[in-house]
Order: sequence, then structure tokens, then C-alpha cells
Amino acid sequence: MKTKFLAVILICLSTIQTSAWISKDEIAKSYAFKFNLQGDVYEYNQKAATYEEAFEQAAQACFSHFKAGKKVGEQRGMDIIDVCANPPNHLNGLHSKASSFKILL
Repeated sequence: MKTKFLAVILICLSTIQTSAWISKDEIAKSYAFKFNLQGDVYEYNQKAATYEEAFEQAAQACFSHFKAGKKVGEQRGMDIIDVCANPPNHLNGLHSKASSFKILL
């Protein structure tokens, strides 16, 4: 009887431990980015699990948009990189120096 009881306890504990190690996928959120290069405004929306993932996609899309498949000069290229790497700072419509994105809920 004690052996069966111990076996049941061990099975329960092993089940609890294995379920604790299961990682959950992060929930995708919508991020909106707005880039402005000399009056040309480009808006980009991205769903991603993290801000970093969304920002990387947005920055690449921004660069492609402003470059438009053309060869650009050094100064224009630096301007594009500056704008795409530093979008206006806003978080849910509130200005903040700590973030450069807006979460759409």
C-alpha cells in the first residue's frame, strides 16, 4: 500500500515539474511606427511578440521606403538611417524619451 501511495505521489510531482518547464509563446502585440523624413511621412504597423522584433522590421521597411530602390548619396543615406533608427518618441499617444513606439490595443 505504501509503495502504491509513493508511486502516485512521485507521478504527481513529476507531472507538476514537467508542466512548470513548458514555456508559453509571447502574445503578439500591434506596434505602430511613424517616420518623417523632410515632410515625407511613412507609417508602419507590425504585430510582433516584442518591441525589438517589431522595431527591427519597421526600421528595415522605413529604409526601403525612403531609399525607394535608388542609389542615394552619403548625406541622404545618413539622413534615412537617422530617421529610421530614431522614430518620434511616443507610447500610447504620450510623449516619452524612453520609448519610440505606440502599442495599439
